[in-house]
Amino acid sequence: MRQLALLGFMSIIVGACGDDGGPEINATQANVCSEIAEVACYNMYRCCAEGEIEDVLQVDEPRTEAQCRDDLRRRCERGQATFDWSIENERASFDAAAMNACLEAMVAPAGTCAVVDSMLPWVEACMQSPWTGLVPDGSTCYYGYECAGADSYCAVNRTCTALPGENQPCSPLGCASGLYCDFDTSTCERRIGEGMSCLSTAQCAEGLFCDVEAIPQPICTAPRAAGEPCTSSATCASAQCIPGLCAGSANQTCFADSECTGRCDGTNQACFRASDCGTGTCSVSGGSCTETFPCSGVGDTCVYPVACNQPDCIGDPVCAEKVVQVDYCEAVLGSLPMP
Repeated sequence: MRQLALLGFMSIIVGACGDDGGPEINATQANVCSEIAEVACYNMYRCCAEGEIEDVLQVDEPRTEAQCRDDLRRRCERGQATFDWSIENERASFDAAAMNACLEAMVAPAGTCAVVDSMLPWVEACMQSPWTGLVPDGSTCYYGYECAGADSYCAVNRTCTALPGENQPCSPLGCASGLYCDFDTSTCERRIGEGMSCLSTAQCAEGLFCDVEAIPQPICTAPRAAGEPCTSSATCASAQCIPGLCAGSANQTCFADSECTGRCDGTNQACFRASDCGTGTCSVSGGSCTETFPCSGVGDTCVYPVACNQPDCIGDPVCAEKVVQVDYCEAVLGSLPMP
């Protein structure tokens, strides 16, 4: 199955701080590891501390930039062997343009080590995998990336197999695009549209989420924009809901009153019910009582001397703008695409 993943042999975290425009990138299948190492080491030696570089290279002594390129190229080539074999045997192809666009997006602007933005600048550039499968469904495969179908995978019998379609039994790997596995029927069903009832976000069409707070029942809903009210971070398009603060608490955040812990009257001790604040007295018999040992006589009720006050959630939770920190020394090459 063609999908996005991390390059296991290059899941290193590096970045760029160059002021000379960075290296000239011209990756091909033959030199892709050299180009990856060139970008990685150029970025590290202009933005990262010596200790960070040694951690990435897994060494305990300083390395020159040239040694860095050699280390990373060799590491990359070991992981690249299977792709080279698949391409040589015409089981996959390499898209140089996709790889070059991805690498170029990972070089920071001149003099930049970290910025704040709404999206990591390399996300869209690295969406397309540079490795494309050429093996049709029904033919022999050795690796998942070799299968040509967008919804195909290399099954345990080493055959490229399409994920099940609508009304077909679910597979262990799920269903084809646009479908979800209905666990009641164990069949693949079309994802649910906006305003329709749901049990989980997996059932909703792409771009929607299951709003479990909706009344009278959960429904598939479009995420809310910045400034709109929210009941959780999943409610927001930015995936960040700014919560309120429980009254009487210096650090307990909340989206609703029910999320705030109560406080015992006079002692400020945390509580959920009055019985948490002390032993009660039976109204008729006069004996002691608790939640575990209640009063047993007719009309005899347990009266607790100290009340548990339920605080309010102060402030209106609203969706925030989507903001990410783009750190060119800690979060770059781990996002490289794989077939």
